[in-house]
Parts: sequence; structure tokens; C-alpha cells
Amino acid sequence: MTTELLVNVLARGAIGLLSAIVLSFFIWRLTGVSFDRPELGLGWFFLMQASIVGGAAAVPTAFAWWNTQSARRIQLVSVVLILGTAVVSAWLVNEIRGVETEYALFRGALRVPVFSRNYMFVSMMFGAAFGGNAVAAAFYIYRALRHRES
Repeated sequence: MTTELLVNVLARGAIGLLSAIVLSFFIWRLTGVSFDRPELGLGWFFLMQASIVGGAAAVPTAFAWWNTQSARRIQLVSVVLILGTAVVSAWLVNEIRGVETEYALFRGALRVPVFSRNYMFVSMMFGAAFGGNAVAAAFYIYRALRHRES
């Protein structure tokens, strides 16, 4: 891996992460009021919120990792991969962090899980931003090393 490629990846990664987090935050604030109550059930509610946050994180991530040297079909595959990964990772991280242990250390106290929209949002936002950028970086590095695109 050359120094130029390393600098390029680090710069795109920083821009992609920062812009994904910022846009996710703004979209969450704009749409959060209209999706207050889960009418379809908690599972669908989480999936809908993951789609909103993941979609918002995927847009600036795709622009940050856009490669003009790739063919249109490869660019489209990249965008679809980023979008899918951002949504799935937002949902998955929220599900993983939502798993609450039933008892505290040595079974001493019963823990009551508390649902917080901010807790859910932070999980989804970071999951979408890091997941989307990780896949985009891997795809970019693969294309740069294998096909000499950068």
C-alpha cells in the first residue's frame, strides 16, 4: 500500500465518518418527531429507524468514497453496498446494544431495561457511520490495489 493511497483512505474515511454522523443527526432530528409511536410493533419501529439513520449516513459516505475512475456499474454496486451495510449495521448494533442481561453481577439484582430514544439513536448512528465507511473503505482499497483505481 503506497503512502498516497494511505493518505487518500484516511482523508476519505475522516470525511465519510464526520459527514455521516452529522447528516444522520440532522435527519434524525427532522424525522424523529413524526415517528414517535411504534404502531407496527417494536421490531418494525427499530427497522424503520435504522432505515432512516442508515440511509442518511449512506448518502455522504457514498459521496466521500466516490471513485470517478470506476465504471458506472461498479459505482452503483458501491452505493448499494454502502446503503445496505449502513442500514443493516445500524439495525444490528441497536439490537446488540439492546440485549440486556437479566441479572447483575453474581445474580444479585434484577435489571430493568430502559428504552431511550437517544440511546437507540446513538447506537444506530455510530453503527451506520462505521459500518458504511468500513465497507466503502474495503471496496475502495480492493479496487485501488487490484484494478489500480484510486
